[in-house]
Amino acid sequence: MKKIDKIINFMRALEEVCIVKRDLLLFDGSEENDAMHIFKLSFLTMLIAPYLKTPVDYTKMLELALVHDIAEGKTGDYTAANQLTHPELKKEKIKREATAIKELKKLLPSPLNKKIYALYQEYEKKETVEAKIVSVLDKLEANLQANQYRDGDVRYWKLCENGAKYYKIASQKKTLVKEIDEPIITDLENAIIKLSLTNMQKCGIKKP
Repeated sequence: MKKIDKIINFMRALEEVCIVKRDLLLFDGSEENDAMHIFKLSFLTMLIAPYLKTPVDYTKMLELALVHDIAEGKTGDYTAANQLTHPELKKEKIKREATAIKELKKLLPSPLNKKIYALYQEYEKKETVEAKIVSVLDKLEANLQANQYRDGDVRYWKLCENGAKYYKIASQKKTLVKEIDEPIITDLENAIIKLSLTNMQKCGIKKP
C-alpha cells in the first residue's frame, strides 16, 4: 500500500476519536467528545509552556497531547469516576488500549508508525518530564471543562455514571502536580479547585 493511502486510512481512523463521547458537558449543554478534549489540552499545553521553569521539549509535549487519547477511538472512554469505583476497569483499559494502539500503528507507514507508537508509550509510562506535565494538564483540563456547563452548574456531575466521584476528583490535589513542582501548574490546579468548590457551594453541594 502506498504511503499516502496509509496516511488517508489513518486519518479515517482518527474520525473514530471524534465521536467518542465523554461525561462532561460544554457550556451550552452539548456533550464533549475526545477530539474536543484533545484540542483543548493541546492549547492548554501551549499556554502553560512559556512559564515552565524546567527545560522541556515543547514540540514533544504538543505531540504527546495529540496522541494521548487516540486509542479511545477503538476502545471508547473509560471515565475517571468509573475507574475509581471499579479498579478492575483500569486494567481492562490498559489492556484494550495497548491492543488498539498496535492496530493504529499498522495503519501508518514507517517512520510515522514507530514515532506515534513511541509517543503513546511515553505518555502511558509517564517517566519523562514532558509526559508527566501533559498527563497532569490532561486531568486539569478535564476538571476545568467540568465546570463550564451553564456557568458552573455542577449538579449534572451526579447524573453521570458514578458521577458522585467527580466532586471528590475536582476538589483533591494531584500527587503528580507536587512531584513536578512547577509554580504555573500548581497555580492552575489551585485555581481550578477553587472554581470547583465555589460552584459546588453555589449549587448546594457539600465538599466531599
